[in-house]
Amino acid sequence: MKHITLLIISAILITFFSCSELEEEPYGFLTNENFYTTEDNVYSGLLYAYEATKLGNFFNNFYSFTELGTGVTIMKSAETAANRQQMYNWTFNPSTEAIRAFYEAIYTGIFRTNTVLDNIDAIEFSNEELKEQYRGEAMFIRAFYYFYLVRIFGEVPVYKTAGDPNVSYNTPVSSIEDVYSVIIGDLRFAAEHVPEFKIPGRADKTAAEAQLAKVYLQLASSKEYDSPRYNWVGDYATMYDSAAFFASNVLNSSIFSLDTSVFNTFPDNERNSKEKLFVWSVDLEGEEVGRTWLHTLFMPYTYYSLFYTDKPGTDEIVGYWGGWAVQWYNQEFYETHNPNDKRLELFMETQYDDINGANPADQGEQNWCLKYASETTSFYQGAASWLFLRMSDIALIYAEASGPSPEAYETINTIRERAGIGALTPGLSRTEFIEAVWQERLWELTMEGHLLFDLRRTHRVNEFIGRQVPYAYLHPLPQREVDLNNAIEADPEKETLY
Repeated sequence: MKHITLLIISAILITFFSCSELEEEPYGFLTNENFYTTEDNVYSGLLYAYEATKLGNFFNNFYSFTELGTGVTIMKSAETAANRQQMYNWTFNPSTEAIRAFYEAIYTGIFRTNTVLDNIDAIEFSNEELKEQYRGEAMFIRAFYYFYLVRIFGEVPVYKTAGDPNVSYNTPVSSIEDVYSVIIGDLRFAAEHVPEFKIPGRADKTAAEAQLAKVYLQLASSKEYDSPRYNWVGDYATMYDSAAFFASNVLNSSIFSLDTSVFNTFPDNERNSKEKLFVWSVDLEGEEVGRTWLHTLFMPYTYYSLFYTDKPGTDEIVGYWGGWAVQWYNQEFYETHNPNDKRLELFMETQYDDINGANPADQGEQNWCLKYASETTSFYQGAASWLFLRMSDIALIYAEASGPSPEAYETINTIRERAGIGALTPGLSRTEFIEAVWQERLWELTMEGHLLFDLRRTHRVNEFIGRQVPYAYLHPLPQREVDLNNAIEADPEKETLY
């Protein structure tokens, strides 16, 4: 009986104190409803959306999707991270983990952006123009991600609101045409409402117009050259005109311009280059790009120590931190350059044992890419950033979209002459001129993440690689997403699009 009484008293006490605890105000946690209350919160949410470009799944796979497999980049056979061998050899499939990881990372960026857009109208801003700027920047980011999705996967689900996460399991893919409609609408809004400024990692009016130039060139050339699944595009001449219009606006920017020297932009520790329109940056508020690990993909493996080589464009020998020796410029394509091409200096010719230039080191004959080399203080602390958009790309877009006009000749010749290879042959036919622009894009933009998209939009993937490969024009949607989303079906036709 005594034990029963004690149990009853204990139960009463536990109930009493439990109820007392429940009556306390909870400390709380952040949700969309209680976080977005001020314009500063919107700004924080915007920076969080920009930060998605630094997600490991996005950036660790970005290069694999855009460059590996073209043949221009050689990769070490021992590399196993991020399914790079499969991407390099075109042996990937819907179950390849890198495909799922990249797809997931892109939609994470889209979800963060949509969260800003879902909540911005509920906030009272001190300045309506600032509100529309933030909205425009968010829309740029969303368009940025959808442009990668549509060029890589084709038809994908489109989400314009963060909404209920469960919706993602019941959303069908949108047509390629509808995805581009979202992209163009978002970029046009950004171009109209975001002022021109230069902050590493942020997108301004000029970046939005640069991206519009790329979008319209993608549509025009895909239609002209009958790239798979772009037959819906209308008059490609009109699309070329739009690409040239926006590219011209960028070239006439009051802040950005073509640098006068090849070496003002690269190596990438040259942080104040006028060419950098939109870059991957760790610092989204100041003038510095911050510290990244990008250089480790491209530098020779030197056992966590410095290596010494000629700084591009100078006679100075400097020390750069080594990396993981993942990839380098294929000698076959290196040799297609004019021997006088200054851009060859962006790929290491000789490696020395010390800063005095003594004893060339035995590190093989690989053409290590110095575009992302960085003079820094430790192995992982480089200042290199990826140039998602830069002026040279847009200048060559203008030339391609315009055809062999005097203005287009002047634009491409500016790039060629600063590289030391002289002007392009005058009087070329349109076909000859466009092919010369494609060649210049390869030389100028090597290892910058553009080549696969150039090959896809001009219907040259298998021709360029020299064999037929599966998924040449569209990567498969990740099998996991197909399995989880009740409204998506696998698309086996992608494997055989030629």
